[in-house]
Amino acid sequence: MKKSVIAMAAMLAAGAALAQSSVTLYGRVDLSVGNLKDKVKNTSTTQMFQGGDGGLTTSRWGLRGTEDLGGGLKAAFKLENRFNADTGASQDPYFKGESSLSLTGGFGEVKLGRSTTVYDDVRALGQKFDVFDSAFTASSNGVFKGAGGDYASRFDNKISYYTPVMGGFYAGLDFAFDEDATKSADRHALKLGYKDKAFEIALAHQNEKDKGDKYTALAGSYDFGSFALSAVYNHRNGSAANGDDNEYALGVTVPVGAWSLSAGYAHAKTKKSTAGAKDGKAHGFALGATYALSKRTRLYAGYRDVVVKNAAGAKTKDERLYAVGVRHDF
Repeated sequence: MKKSVIAMAAMLAAGAALAQSSVTLYGRVDLSVGNLKDKVKNTSTTQMFQGGDGGLTTSRWGLRGTEDLGGGLKAAFKLENRFNADTGASQDPYFKGESSLSLTGGFGEVKLGRSTTVYDDVRALGQKFDVFDSAFTASSNGVFKGAGGDYASRFDNKISYYTPVMGGFYAGLDFAFDEDATKSADRHALKLGYKDKAFEIALAHQNEKDKGDKYTALAGSYDFGSFALSAVYNHRNGSAANGDDNEYALGVTVPVGAWSLSAGYAHAKTKKSTAGAKDGKAHGFALGATYALSKRTRLYAGYRDVVVKNAAGAKTKDERLYAVGVRHDF
């Protein structure tokens, strides 16, 4: 009897431990077939695209887990690998998507490691309904990349703090160590936002000292039910040589049963501070549609048109992309 009681107690203790912690394997595979036409290089290539190049999203797999520490405190981790589904090759670094450890509670969340910046969160909000914030999104592939280059969507060696949502308001802060004693090139980012059911608006700033660039973005979205809108304005303050960028994008998505139809437009201008220098310009237009076969699998088709001109008015990019594909989540 005594042995039976001890065994039962051990089983109950093990069950309680399992109930307080969990690990989940998740992922996504996204592949498409289409054509990329480059009018500057005078080339046209029909090929299979991995999601990040000509689809909805980059393929990935990951592990995430939480442990209930009691008193409202939880520990969590996330490891996410990004890979090219058309070749099976893993992207570098191995856990490119995220490699983080965090503590959450009534105070909010503190996260350590590599993950998306709070500035990227705001940019994503502003493109939420712009052809599914995908490779087909109007601002992708060069429109939102001025002379100084586009912003870093993830920081390594990062400490982040996210406040709890209070009356719809929220905030987040990132600080990333450069870990180089020979220079001061730390990076940081800040976001402030408000969300109320179908409406959300946020402001963010990101400073990348190593590049000499500062980014500020204002973004918002509104879901009217029969259709949804998103918009973002971004300003990059760069060096005298690279100039400043002013960029904006608009998107709309219309759900029709199992279908979702979307369109987007983006425009950018790079202004040099050098006397006599002209502005570089870029614009993009995109269309897309998805069809849900289930909650986890969808078919899609997309089209994107991108034109980028330098300060001399010459086209440095003139591309047309169209593709059809399938995405499966697990």
